[in-house]
Amino acid sequence: MILLGERRPARTRTTAFATDAKGSCAVEVQVTVTGGTQGGDTMGIGELAARTGLPVKTVRYYSDAGLLPESGRSPGGHRRYAADALPRLRLIQHLRALGTPVAAINAVMTGKRSLGELVTRELDAVEEQLRVATWRREVLRALDGCPAPERPRRLALLAGVGKPDDAHDRLVRYWHWALPAGLPRRLAQAVIDGAVPTPPAAPTTATVLAYAELHALATADDRRRQPQPHQVGDVASFYAGLLDACALAGEALAAGCPDRLTEALGHFVRTYARVDGHDDTPAFRAQLRALFRRGTRAGSFSLRYWRQALVITGETPPPSSTSGQGHLAAPLAALHHQVAGLPLAANAR
Repeated sequence: MILLGERRPARTRTTAFATDAKGSCAVEVQVTVTGGTQGGDTMGIGELAARTGLPVKTVRYYSDAGLLPESGRSPGGHRRYAADALPRLRLIQHLRALGTPVAAINAVMTGKRSLGELVTRELDAVEEQLRVATWRREVLRALDGCPAPERPRRLALLAGVGKPDDAHDRLVRYWHWALPAGLPRRLAQAVIDGAVPTPPAAPTTATVLAYAELHALATADDRRRQPQPHQVGDVASFYAGLLDACALAGEALAAGCPDRLTEALGHFVRTYARVDGHDDTPAFRAQLRALFRRGTRAGSFSLRYWRQALVITGETPPPSSTSGQGHLAAPLAALHHQVAGLPLAANAR
């Protein structure tokens, strides 16, 4: 006998969300929910709140946002939810506890995105936020750690960068402008990739300042063009020779092999020798040494550019950095030192 007002325990079959090995929500698991509900196999908003520990107003908000569809209304107009609302609500609850935006959760609830895809996208977003925050932290450290008279100049320098990716695009535009117009497209792109470092993934005060200095050089009114046909004749041969020499030097630096660096130096010198129809002789090397030493003067655009690029990329490249963005800095520094007998290192004076 059931007395008036007594609630009979009910056992209902409900559907819970589960994921397969790929993170898809297409797999469903049947679970048994024990406990009473009112209105047949449905439950009210108060019962959902009680089972999850959420405030009623929060459950109502999720329902209004479309995350928790109603199955209907009671005769008194109260919201009713199907049995699968409980596992849905718990999934929402767990995702919100991780700070997942409601819009991202809605994409999972509606089947537009799997749980695994949501996690990947959220991780990418957090990493981007960390990158932006880390860059800003180092910018502020650079301003905080400099003498007061220097701070206005440094502030203007760093402010000119704006977003690092935008600064990178402006550096690329500089090199497109600076290189000879007749340079084959693939060769020009290889030079640009090697000459323009990407914004440092783990910025420090030093690399943030160096990137700002690079940007200032490339956007200044007195920025310089790179060697043109009237200076080097066959520009394709000249730039291809420089890239080949830098590739050899990069491999030598990565392997720590002096003999291979000597081979790269020979290739580098012969590239310059061919410009004026010379051979690689001791007399020509002395002439080239004098030319490079003049280039180490404080106002030299090339010296200033490559010194800052070297701060960003590092003087000893890893084995994988003999190509790609910014890879020319370390090889050019090594070759410059070999020819001129003077370092191109950022801390050189």
